[in-house]
Amino acid sequence: MTHIGIKIKEFRKKKDMTQEKLAEYLNVSFQAVSKWETGAASPDISMIVPLARLLDVTTDELFGLVNDIDERQEDLLKKWRETWNTGDTEKRYEIAKTAVSEYPGNFDYLMWLADAEASYAIHNCVRHSDDQKEHFQNAVKYYEMIIEDCTDNDVKNDAIYGIVMTLPDIGRRDEAVSYAKQHPDADELLKWCLTGEEWEKHRQNMIFRKMKALIFELEFGHRDLAAIKVAETMIKTIVDDGNYLWFHDTLMHNYIWQAECLTIKKQYDEAIRVLKKSHHHAVEFEKMYQEGKEKARPYTCSIFNKLSHDSNDVTWSGTSTLTEDFKEYLTWKDFDALRGREDFNALFTL
Repeated sequence: MTHIGIKIKEFRKKKDMTQEKLAEYLNVSFQAVSKWETGAASPDISMIVPLARLLDVTTDELFGLVNDIDERQEDLLKKWRETWNTGDTEKRYEIAKTAVSEYPGNFDYLMWLADAEASYAIHNCVRHSDDQKEHFQNAVKYYEMIIEDCTDNDVKNDAIYGIVMTLPDIGRRDEAVSYAKQHPDADELLKWCLTGEEWEKHRQNMIFRKMKALIFELEFGHRDLAAIKVAETMIKTIVDDGNYLWFHDTLMHNYIWQAECLTIKKQYDEAIRVLKKSHHHAVEFEKMYQEGKEKARPYTCSIFNKLSHDSNDVTWSGTSTLTEDFKEYLTWKDFDALRGREDFNALFTL
């Protein structure tokens, strides 16, 4: 830390103030000010606040803390980042301990230490040893302190992520599950701490949701035929036994979008062919929907064999059936080029 006298002299000169004028304002002797600035003496504690006010600075600035802290923190951060490039977990651990000891109450540094304890346990300790367990327990302790006391949600969520990853290593998996459910990205975290049947079902649900999201992105805009066909292929590859259940709805719309593209490309015969497929899936969905209201129907493909479809959970944006929607799509102007065809007009009577 810079001697306070050096800072007094620095700020006095910035205000274009003489030692005599400073002494006069503070009602002290000129000699006292001179001794402060040379380091021969220090101002009385009662003078610190008046000095800071007179020089238009904070008390931290007067003691030379601001720049020193910034420089020290920059140095710690630089060294910390270097360990992630080198993989030196032992040095990382020492840096984190130093940061926490020098800046107690700083949650960013406490997070460093929690993470460093966990990585040290993994990379520097014998697996399942008492030493490894101790470092994992230390990591959990620091994560808990952050979760309990930190008001910064980003830091708090990082601590929740860390504790979920660490608790199973010390046999506290149920607590990890509880913490995971508190995180904004709970689904991603739960897959790291669930086990057995519960884990398998959770994993399949995640695949199901991500699959739906990817299909949406592939089909968005209804004009990229190649992407729409990829969505079709993905459905048929994953639900490889034809027991499509909810995906009947998806395939019905997929074929409508394909038919739009094919009509625009003047591939009229192919457009009619996929429109017939679309109607087939609309009919199959309605059958499945009615059966599913009585009892949830299970998926039977290997990737979704822990999941089922319950029609009572389906929400609708309107009152029309899927086959009615199909016929409504046929009235879109994109299909105007097909209207003179007998096979197209026959689709309205299916």
